[in-house]
Amino acid sequence: MRQSSALKIGDIELGQGLILAPMAGITDLSFRRIAKSFDVDLVTSEMVSSEGLVRNKASTKMLLQSHSEEKPLAIQLFGSDPKVVAEAARIAADEGADIIDLNMGCPVPKVVRQGAGAALLRDTATVAILVDAVRQAVSIPVTVKTRSGWSQSKINVLEVARVAEDAGADAITIHPRTARQGFSGSADWSLIAKVKQAVNIPVVGNGDVTRPEDVEKMRQLTQCDGVMIGRGAMGNPWIFNQARELIKGQAVSNPTPQERLDVVRRHLALYEESLHGRQSLSGVRSRLMWYSKRLRGSARLRASLSDCRHLGDMIKFCEDFFSTL
Repeated sequence: MRQSSALKIGDIELGQGLILAPMAGITDLSFRRIAKSFDVDLVTSEMVSSEGLVRNKASTKMLLQSHSEEKPLAIQLFGSDPKVVAEAARIAADEGADIIDLNMGCPVPKVVRQGAGAALLRDTATVAILVDAVRQAVSIPVTVKTRSGWSQSKINVLEVARVAEDAGADAITIHPRTARQGFSGSADWSLIAKVKQAVNIPVVGNGDVTRPEDVEKMRQLTQCDGVMIGRGAMGNPWIFNQARELIKGQAVSNPTPQERLDVVRRHLALYEESLHGRQSLSGVRSRLMWYSKRLRGSARLRASLSDCRHLGDMIKFCEDFFSTL
């Protein structure tokens, strides 16, 4: 196996460059702490509204809560007004962010309608102004996460990458699907390789990394400096340890049913802690479902959880499920 060189973003050393992707409603504090316990090099927050931060909206500010054990932490911001995004970056830095990541790829309509997220792929002038404004506002590293383009006929990721670098970005993450694709089809990893050749800042690859073997495969095919894992880590934080084992030329170790259950219990405890005593049955239900995916009998467990209205019963269903694996 090729021994990868260490990833460095700004002055932050990130080892093998294994990164947890930002995922709305998923990469909350509890999940980030779980991922960190499995040797991920960098965790990223859920996507945070710059407008919400600047307006001191309580639900938005809550997304900034962090813990010392998850460091270093990247906070991902979205927005289209350079002054607002710059101010939000200052707030996030003051709250403990180690890296500010700018979302320039989210295809969700309510984000795009604001001229933010993937809408910026159609406005590279604003990309430059946004990156420069944030770069001037904070002393910590600034990164950009983007897609290949707005549509298949408008692939402009090379232009976006060069513009971001020239404006002061310290690194760029490429998810090589278009905004129109969403998560359908396949990620075109060849575009990551082209960006790597076009810029001098670190390039992180993202998209279709669902198995630990995919990490080294992406590195070999694209020569990227780091690999960001999103959906492949949902209910499967072991993927980070397993990828690291493969990088070292070691055999992959799979978790036992008991180890899976222990992580589920810890995740739920951390989730409850992050809610400060409040309960969210839907949140617990979704997290329990993550950990049962692709396991024998998981459909039956999901059906039981869907109908369940009591937290204790949900946990009992889960315990029974893992005890029979």
